Amino acid sequence: MDSSQATTMYPWKEIIPRMEEIRAEATDQFIAAWKNAQSRRTHDFTWHETMGYVIVKRDDAARRIVLSPRGPELLKEMGLVFDPGSVSTHPQDPGAADWDIAAAGPAAEAAETRWRPAHARFALRLGEPPYLRAFSLEHLALQTTQCLRERRRILKSRLDPDEMLLSISQFPLLGTGTYIDHQGAPNGPLLRSQLLPDICLNSQPPFTLEIGGIVDRRGVVPYTGVPVFRDTNTVWPFVDEDLPADPYKGGILTQSCESNRDSACAMGSSTVATATPSAAASPADLNANGLPSNAPWDALLNSQPPPPSRPLLLEPPSNKNCVLLDSPLFGIGSGGVLRVTLCAADLDEARSLHDQLAPISAIMAALTAATPIVKGHLVNRDCYWDVQCSTVDDRSAQERGIVPLTTAKGTLLKSRYGSIDMYLGPDETRADPAFRRVYNDCHFTYDKQSFWKMKEDHGIDSLLALHVSRLFVRDIHYASENMLSTGETSSAMSGQEHFKRFLGCSRQNICLYPPNKCTSSGWEVEFMSLEAQLTDAENAAFITFIVLLSRVIISYRLNLYLPISLMDQNMARSQKVNAAGEQLFFFRRDVFGGRDGKSNGSGRISKRANLTPSRNTRPTSAGAERGTRGMNCSGVYAKAEYVELSVDEILNGSEAFGVTGILNIIFTYLNTMRLEYDVEQALRRQLLLVKRRASGKLCTLATWMRNFVRTHPEYQNDSVVSQSINYDMLRAMNDIEEGRVAAPELLG
Repeated sequence: MDSSQATTMYPWKEIIPRMEEIRAEATDQFIAAWKNAQSRRTHDFTWHETMGYVIVKRDDAARRIVLSPRGPELLKEMGLVFDPGSVSTHPQDPGAADWDIAAAGPAAEAAETRWRPAHARFALRLGEPPYLRAFSLEHLALQTTQCLRERRRILKSRLDPDEMLLSISQFPLLGTGTYIDHQGAPNGPLLRSQLLPDICLNSQPPFTLEIGGIVDRRGVVPYTGVPVFRDTNTVWPFVDEDLPADPYKGGILTQSCESNRDSACAMGSSTVATATPSAAASPADLNANGLPSNAPWDALLNSQPPPPSRPLLLEPPSNKNCVLLDSPLFGIGSGGVLRVTLCAADLDEARSLHDQLAPISAIMAALTAATPIVKGHLVNRDCYWDVQCSTVDDRSAQERGIVPLTTAKGTLLKSRYGSIDMYLGPDETRADPAFRRVYNDCHFTYDKQSFWKMKEDHGIDSLLALHVSRLFVRDIHYASENMLSTGETSSAMSGQEHFKRFLGCSRQNICLYPPNKCTSSGWEVEFMSLEAQLTDAENAAFITFIVLLSRVIISYRLNLYLPISLMDQNMARSQKVNAAGEQLFFFRRDVFGGRDGKSNGSGRISKRANLTPSRNTRPTSAGAERGTRGMNCSGVYAKAEYVELSVDEILNGSEAFGVTGILNIIFTYLNTMRLEYDVEQALRRQLLLVKRRASGKLCTLATWMRNFVRTHPEYQNDSVVSQSINYDMLRAMNDIEEGRVAAPELLG
């Protein structure tokens, strides 16, 4: 883009006076998208994936690998231009969905890829695809892996001879020692970090303004404590000496906000509502729980735990036995990503996919765990999800419950990144006995004005209106000049820029996106909890699993509903070391039950002490694999609606607990499709990787990395990952990705 035509961007502090105006416009944009979608239905299910990579530079003589900040330079060499004002998450060509990508082949498909910069200069992202992939089992089986490989080849062809391209969630040494080329000094004006220099951050306005907005809105740099893995020689108690001993009493306070308002404060307006207690009395049109009094909330409210008598006090993370991170860049746009976006036929299908995929997100996080090293230390977790959510937490002191509520919209119990707050359920005009309001058993805050505007003025059902109005209790971190303009300039916009900014401030394990009238896309559901895998074959396998699971959910009307509180517990468990092999997760025992409104609706939870009772017990007969009502079980488990199960039992089934197994249902679905032999075998090979990893026959990337470090001859059993160990590990990982070294424990 010509610099003379560059979009002017305004930071959070400057748009505070216009924030309510922006919220109102965002509400109107969603309403317009919802109305436009009422009269149309996309013909076919489509999907696309999002991938991200990290560029590293190796010094073989010094046995050192550091990050390479050449991402923007590579994009420029490829002739790709980034519009800072663009926020689209949809394909932008109205006729793109009609492009026959299957006939074009993987090479042509990869060549059409639109790459985008990430927040970090050393990372690259797959941007909006110029096409939506039609649901073709042949393409899914035979071309997905090849397309991923061809994309990687194109990027690698632009690298210097001493550079490598890795699909890893986080660079293991980021934040300690020498970890980036031309590193420079920290404490720069952009990141304001004592660990990361400004060269790490992409200097384009959307990225600098978002990072700055997070820090300014919170009032302090978000500190994140990641528990250290305690090995035999680890100094204990462990103290991170890179940052002040007590970050909340010294060192990290930023210049205070010039405004006397506490972030999402609506200019001090009291016309807000919250599902959590606040200092103000509830308005007349709200019940005692802070929810609409004329909506059918009785079942939900009676099931919820009583709200706390005072605002929830969220204690700062302890600096003891933790490595400390001090920048949002540790959690946003600094590593590889793997996401799958599903474009549903209509809103009903999108709501079903949103709800039914949410309970599986923790299982997939555990199965794709790939981040056991943070800031040069083995840590006591394998996933990066919670770390990411914490590092981008922009809640103010009022919203975190540290000080009394005065101007904020309410106490926010979660970061802007996290698991979903509520299920969407069916439209109120459509009955679905599988959904019960008691599943939405967690408190959250929402914006009253937008809720009533959507519900009363435009007829959007209560659950969808609540889901959307949750977004508006948070602020956006920056705005373009077009967003703040009026008249013809504003009307010429795509129609969703305001709303998409709020969507970007609330990224959850499952995200719902509305259709865009300028494109061919419909309602979209994005699956967010996967961690990027080392090889293209692995990434393709998990993409295939999610796409096929979405078709099975719709075809067989699976019922995977869990109470939100149990799903949150699952997400916490999925972060632990070797969660795929050692943790138990709450899961619905009979995924076919409950649709009649009678069966399997006891709400009873069966807990277990360990994995022993049914470890490695799964259906072996063809009849059991083809079963459609779950296997027989007896005793207490037969009466339980939810059972604590291992990842193996959830995906591969368990006779002892009467669990069919998600993969067995997918195999049944494939049996009905009458596939060509080569297509069926290719799909089964992809799913076999998922199956074997769930069973423990293959390890996760996190386990592989942890084992590599702990068996390295230079490792001192002190949890420290040195430059030389990191060099050997990343070289081995690159060799595995390029097929020069076998890794049977990881890939089979």
